[in-house]
Amino acid sequence: MVAMTSFAVVDVETTGLDRRADRIVEIAVILLDRNLVEEGRWQSLVNPGRATSAVEIHGLTDAALAGAPRFAEISGRVLELLAGRVLVAHHAAFERAFLSRELARAGYDLGLDEGACVCTMDQSRIYLPPGSHSLRGVAKRLGLPPAPRHRAMHDAETCASLLRYYVEFEQRGQRYTDTATNRDGAPVYPAQWERARCWAPIS
Repeated sequence: MVAMTSFAVVDVETTGLDRRADRIVEIAVILLDRNLVEEGRWQSLVNPGRATSAVEIHGLTDAALAGAPRFAEISGRVLELLAGRVLVAHHAAFERAFLSRELARAGYDLGLDEGACVCTMDQSRIYLPPGSHSLRGVAKRLGLPPAPRHRAMHDAETCASLLRYYVEFEQRGQRYTDTATNRDGAPVYPAQWERARCWAPIS
């Protein structure tokens, strides 16, 4: 058993990197039970309500997104999937910021904080030696199959695989280091999934 909790592995693709101005264009969620066995998955394209950029990264054009729902239309479903689970993402601060912003635009006050998250990028600094800590870099170092470009479901699948690797490494006592520092200068500790709490939206 991993922990007395369950997980929602999340990946979003966006129009850019500015959470104040850019918008989500695709979201994928993979639900894992406390033993990291998949319970379900869901994904959706999202019409950002503005011209699409970063097409060279995710390949999603204005035409591809024209008939997709706005985030507000799927926000209730997103909340159903995330509530009561620990959020898992690669560079979780990025995913959390975009989700919080989009849900706020849809009228929800959430309190989605880092205490309810596991960042597989941060954890890679504990369980792997120095090298690339990007999703593709870590996946390559662990021998996972590459993807031709960023798409939400494939990236969520990769992130779920990374979590399983880290849990296995921890169970075997296989750490590169016991403490590290992430890209923002914050400390990182092992087995983040054991300390993270299930997220509950503010009512």
